[in-house]
Amino acid sequence: MRPVVLVMVKAPRAGRVKTRLVPPLSGADAATLAACFAQDAVANARRAALQVIVAYAPDDASRTLEELLPDKDLLWIVQRGADLGARMTAAALDATARRFNPLIITGTDSPTLPASFIETAIDSLAANESDLALAPTDDGGYCLIGFRQYPNHLFQNIRWSTPLAYGQTAENAARLKLRLLTLPRWYDVDTYSDLLRLRDEIFSDEAARERAPFTHQWLLAHDKLLTKMS
Repeated sequence: MRPVVLVMVKAPRAGRVKTRLVPPLSGADAATLAACFAQDAVANARRAALQVIVAYAPDDASRTLEELLPDKDLLWIVQRGADLGARMTAAALDATARRFNPLIITGTDSPTLPASFIETAIDSLAANESDLALAPTDDGGYCLIGFRQYPNHLFQNIRWSTPLAYGQTAENAARLKLRLLTLPRWYDVDTYSDLLRLRDEIFSDEAARERAPFTHQWLLAHDKLLTKMS
């Protein structure tokens, strides 16, 4: 077994990331927040697995992201595909070609996601106790998916970025007769209310601050702004 975590990362460019936070945030502030999310998400993945692949977008973002994420042990692949399902499929096939197994895919929208979620998914898949692992989010999507190898048609007819994404993926898994491990529910940070929830979690929970130190520093620097807007 050679487990790997693939982190789907977009270059933190103003106007291209965390756009649902603008306004009330400026495009520049949203971009620096996205950069902190990426740093914390990759660090959490590194705590849970020896090998991490950064699947990045767009294809000219490698230099920017390598400066943001200077860990020399990271592997890098460019995202390919028209939608999230196609991009995750391509990333999974790239990882499989490098003989990694099992595969865990996460994003950067859940910077305080416990590393134990990743570890539990890896352990279950590696022990052949499940074929697919999913961590649902409160908005109807999911923040983690794992499998030993990509199941064909798993991402068929999924309405991405909607409250239907988790249910449709789980239905596809059942149709494919995959044994599903459902991890505890977590949350993504997409909206301003999500950001305030994240602030409350990090300011009240030492473990969350340890999992997301870059995000913690961003929140400290912007606390007066967030307090004024809340």
